[in-house]
Amino acid sequence: MQIIIHRGTHQIGGMATEIRSATTRILIDMGDELSLEKDFIPAPLSISGVTDSDGNCAAVLFTHYHGDHIGQLKNIRDGIPLYMGPLAKDVLLATLPKTSLSLKQRIEQANTFDPGNSFRIGDFFITPFSVDHSACDSYMFLIECDGKRILYTGDFRLHGFRGKGTPKFLGRLMDKIDVLIIGGTTLSRTDTQPMTEMELQQIVRFYIDQYKYVFVLCSSTNVERICAMSKAVPRGKYFICDEYQSKLLELVEQHWSGYSSLYRNIKKTIYGENLLPRFRERGFLMTVRNNENFRKIIHQFPPEESIILYSMWDGYRTVPESTISDFLNLVRQWEPLHTSGHASAKDIQLIIEKVNPDVIIPIHTDNPEMLQTIYPGRNVVVLNDGETFTV
Repeated sequence: MQIIIHRGTHQIGGMATEIRSATTRILIDMGDELSLEKDFIPAPLSISGVTDSDGNCAAVLFTHYHGDHIGQLKNIRDGIPLYMGPLAKDVLLATLPKTSLSLKQRIEQANTFDPGNSFRIGDFFITPFSVDHSACDSYMFLIECDGKRILYTGDFRLHGFRGKGTPKFLGRLMDKIDVLIIGGTTLSRTDTQPMTEMELQQIVRFYIDQYKYVFVLCSSTNVERICAMSKAVPRGKYFICDEYQSKLLELVEQHWSGYSSLYRNIKKTIYGENLLPRFRERGFLMTVRNNENFRKIIHQFPPEESIILYSMWDGYRTVPESTISDFLNLVRQWEPLHTSGHASAKDIQLIIEKVNPDVIIPIHTDNPEMLQTIYPGRNVVVLNDGETFTV
């Protein structure tokens, strides 16, 4: 087998990884590059046989629905099969603009897979494993061919609600791994250990007790966090969202209600002006986004009794063109309350020790060499974009 990281060896985001055998060629992820620049336009990936007709590609697999992993889907040549998780597929369809008719049709035609159930694409046997990330329905892929085994982690973490399951299934299901292709987003932050999602939920409960009106600025597609916040609201207060967020919560409950109580019986109220007197009387937690509609809603409530919890990466707030600071100042008090969607450097080490691969290839990181520093005795191979590695 051969591995080619088309993009992502020395940057976070914009991922595209090719794995090929003598007769079969697949891609894992095809994402947009990340940037905080206001007018940034992602550079389109150009991959022969994938974005044009000069060659063959048996399939493109997606680990999850974040734009830096799936944003270039629109450039994949028609006729190439797509594969993704069933919940991820429904979330993508729910978040598409109504004008994206051709992209919607392409996603509707995508194949889905179930965690732990292997499927075949040409020479490859592929087993998807569900992992915890800030995008629901995220996956690792075990790829087997010619007696060799590659584990592609995608984005994952161990400090989320489902994080403890990852080391368990790796230890139970993995035999010898020849190559581990591992996401290393936090390798530049080796001295930090993130707050767990459970700890974040407890802190939310504290703020609900302290303030009558709690607004949480967060990504609507970080659905597990929103589920956790809804469960933190005590009886007698409202958990409020809009129709868009309500639809995403219904999708999670539809797909995952059998997995955990976190994903079922989600009590929510869709915001409406007719309910304003009740909201003012009882108090609430409301998930919001940085737009004019939510600004008007926040103005309906006394600022001295309100707090905004900023539950997103701080870089979005501090970039010069950002309007988030103005949004946060709509009330008298705001607090940061966030935890990473990616594994800490310590947890990356734990996964490596659990899998014990012959070769480690770091991706999705701006500091891949750090893994060589952490593991001087292991075979850590730092590739460049477009370079071929033979297994």
